[in-house]
Amino acid sequence: LPSASVKWDSGAGRITASVARTLRRPRFDYISPALLEGELGDNDLLGNPQLKPETAWGGDLGYEHHIGRTGVVGVNLFYRKVKNMVELYNTGEEGDEGEGTFVYQPRNVDSGKVWGIEFDLSASLSFVGLPDTGIFGNLSLIDSEVADEFGKRRFNGQSKYVYNFGFIQNLRDLGAAFGATYRKQGRAFDRTVGEEVVTTYGADLEIFVEKRIGDSFTIRAVGSNLLDGKKRERFNKFNTIEEQTDREFDEYELESERAGPVFQVVARYAF
Repeated sequence: LPSASVKWDSGAGRITASVARTLRRPRFDYISPALLEGELGDNDLLGNPQLKPETAWGGDLGYEHHIGRTGVVGVNLFYRKVKNMVELYNTGEEGDEGEGTFVYQPRNVDSGKVWGIEFDLSASLSFVGLPDTGIFGNLSLIDSEVADEFGKRRFNGQSKYVYNFGFIQNLRDLGAAFGATYRKQGRAFDRTVGEEVVTTYGADLEIFVEKRIGDSFTIRAVGSNLLDGKKRERFNKFNTIEEQTDREFDEYELESERAGPVFQVVARYAF
């Protein structure tokens, strides 16, 4: 797994470049020969002990610029060429739930590639007279390509974009802080033999309040998923590869899930 990286300082900024070979081993349930009934919705999962680890060559090129003493804004380009990529495929065998369900098994496809750009920001608002207020944000734009029985497509389940932003406000006199983070990701597409799924995701909002007591004790209250996050899935189902190619639908299905907020209180003591 060779790798190399280099950094150049340029005034208030820094340029970084790197190249590396990486490896990712399959999940245990993917290599176990066991048949897991109903593991993938109504479909079954059959492990494949012959799976090879994924390997990839990748490169990154980035620039970050310092803002004041603590702030930084950056941009990073990345590219990965993946070999022995692991994906689920439909074996065509009927699943445990009967007609309309199938047995899925992971397999190694020849190769795929993914590329994109990331933007990052983290800074205080001291330049407008608010030194105790910090803001942050991240945006990732992602694209990819892999081939299956029907031609080229993006990686299964990969969103086209992901972003988050938020703020943290420190209350020095009270020994406290509070902040919020908003997250959102774009829709994702999955395609296997017999089924195509388009998934859309709702946004997530998280808010925290923190109180410091002395030098070692902190109490933190967190509210997550305050927007009642939703996930919607649209299923196109087919009986054969030919019908899927000709768009002769066997079944069309809509599913929606919704989760409520989660609240936590955590006490932390440092010693």
